[in-house]
Amino acid sequence: IFIRSVPSHDPNSYHRFDSREELQQLIDESGDILSSDERKLIVNAVEFKDQRVDSVMTPKSEISSIKKAEFLGPLVLSELHDLGHSRLPVIANDINHVVGVLHLSDLLSLDIKRSVTAEKAMDPKVYYIHQEQTLEHALAAFLKTHHHLFIVINNERETVGLITLEDVMEAFLGRKILD
Repeated sequence: IFIRSVPSHDPNSYHRFDSREELQQLIDESGDILSSDERKLIVNAVEFKDQRVDSVMTPKSEISSIKKAEFLGPLVLSELHDLGHSRLPVIANDINHVVGVLHLSDLLSLDIKRSVTAEKAMDPKVYYIHQEQTLEHALAAFLKTHHHLFIVINNERETVGLITLEDVMEAFLGRKILD
């Protein structure tokens, strides 16, 4: 009987990285071992925990929203569909007063013969996150709340943007997610 022995690995033979720069240098020198996508994923994963919410959020000036008193008739539903978003903040007076989130998938079963306002069709749960929080914190919050959209606020509790789970995942992966 022949028994092949597998050489044991010396734990001291593994390289320890003392900085991100050392890891980046090793990635740069990896040649054909790593594809460009694999390199990008490693770099993004390492930088992910220190990235802030405000680096990937949709700024306040670009947020599409709907007023709570807006009637959801066929024309408005068509306009909402054309925006291409799956969720929209519902506002009272302005974007600093978000009162809910309208899930466009819920509107598919809406009886258009009855006049329904955005306020009646919205989810009243609104989650907020501070602009200086890390993406790692945001991801943990998304997982904990099972919510996909957070309103981003500043120290004065003013809306400065919004962030979605998709934004966070794209930052982690380093590329756009195609729906």
